[in-house]
Amino acid sequence: MAKKVDIIVVGGGPGGYVAAIRAAQLGAQVALVHNDDLGGTCLNRGCIPSKALIHCAAQIQNARAAKAVGITFGAPQIDFDKVRAHARRTVDQMAKGIANLLKSNKIAATGGRGRLTGPNEVTVEADGEVKGILEAPHIIWATGSLPACPPMPCDNGDSVITSDDGVALPGPPQELAIIGGGALGSEFAYIYSQMGTQVHLFEMMDRIVPTEEPEISQILASELSKLGVRVHTSCKCSCISDCKGGKRVEYECEDTTEAIDVDMVMLAAGRCPNIEDMGLEEVGIETDKFGIIVNEALQTNVESVYAIGDCIRGIGLAHQASCEGTCAAEITLRVRDRRCDLAIPAAMYTHPEIASVGLREYEAKETGRLVKVGRFDFSALGKAAATRSRIGFVKVIVDAKSDRVIGASIIGDSAADLISLLAVAVQNRMSALDVAETCHAHPTLFEAVGEAALDALGRAIHIPPK
Repeated sequence: MAKKVDIIVVGGGPGGYVAAIRAAQLGAQVALVHNDDLGGTCLNRGCIPSKALIHCAAQIQNARAAKAVGITFGAPQIDFDKVRAHARRTVDQMAKGIANLLKSNKIAATGGRGRLTGPNEVTVEADGEVKGILEAPHIIWATGSLPACPPMPCDNGDSVITSDDGVALPGPPQELAIIGGGALGSEFAYIYSQMGTQVHLFEMMDRIVPTEEPEISQILASELSKLGVRVHTSCKCSCISDCKGGKRVEYECEDTTEAIDVDMVMLAAGRCPNIEDMGLEEVGIETDKFGIIVNEALQTNVESVYAIGDCIRGIGLAHQASCEGTCAAEITLRVRDRRCDLAIPAAMYTHPEIASVGLREYEAKETGRLVKVGRFDFSALGKAAATRSRIGFVKVIVDAKSDRVIGASIIGDSAADLISLLAVAVQNRMSALDVAETCHAHPTLFEAVGEAALDALGRAIHIPPK
């Protein structure tokens, strides 16, 4: 007999567990089905362990750079077992925290694979056997994403891995080819370049991080190159084959075919929705190449089923999944209207960091929209000079008619933190004047946000008049 609850959430990642907790806060009886990996890809194989490794990489870089301010260390000695243990310890700590949150909110969490077996029914399977059947008037599907493989040999193993495997390498290879120059590939290029690996970063577009502003791509490519990363753009990798001691990567660049031999290849060409073999088609859930199709209220074509996060778009933004989880729980329990309209920031933890929200300048101009652009370089900030973090800038995009902030891009230290203020501005339809007249503590990097807004208004204080 099926166990009846108010809401079933399938998927224990940052979308699913947040949806479950919010629904429980609103008084619902909730069942959460997770595949024995609370926290999902983000916590176990993505955001958190990779940021733990980035922290270690930054310590190595800082030790090497300290000589410039009169502090000399010996050459960094890297104990990769301890580096990896730090990442694992961080993951375990956060996973225990999520388990405690579920328990304290009285959420029934079940390990296993959820299969949709009816518009109101989920069957939980483990090791090929049925562990139980759940029934509810509402189901929230949050099964996340998987690494996307480029159209070429994609067999995983000791020498060809995906970004999911990248946080658990047994040790840094001598030479590594990373296929994909977006956020994932660029972050891992930074990590392993600091661990002593010769990194080749391949991107088929004409610039790395191609969704960001062209000048941001240029700065990041330059900074990675300074760290020893060999950046290959406008290059399409066509074949991975065995060679003595590793792998040979063939790539097409400017009508010629070239090849390099490396110890290991990482496939980091993005993410794709994790929706296969889950019973969705049998129940009639509509999907396309991007994932499950939902309306503005995150509802599928089957009225009782909602979907959130990567399984509806596969782009790998954990914070978007969490916000959508809250929205979906509130919509199903009728404490929110039927829209989920969010300004979603994007962040890349490269060196320097990159972040954006709303429209980039090139996107706004492509639509024919009249905009005003304000920019402030970190090189003009006292805090940036004192901390030797002068690379980068803040750019604010303002609608020329309404003076409303409609987007922003940042490259530089703490960009992922700084973008939050501008996400608030975009989300709440604030004007450039609202941002400009907010008083920021001095000396901080946040001052660049206010100065960029002033520049959009033609009132910048700390840069010469245009």
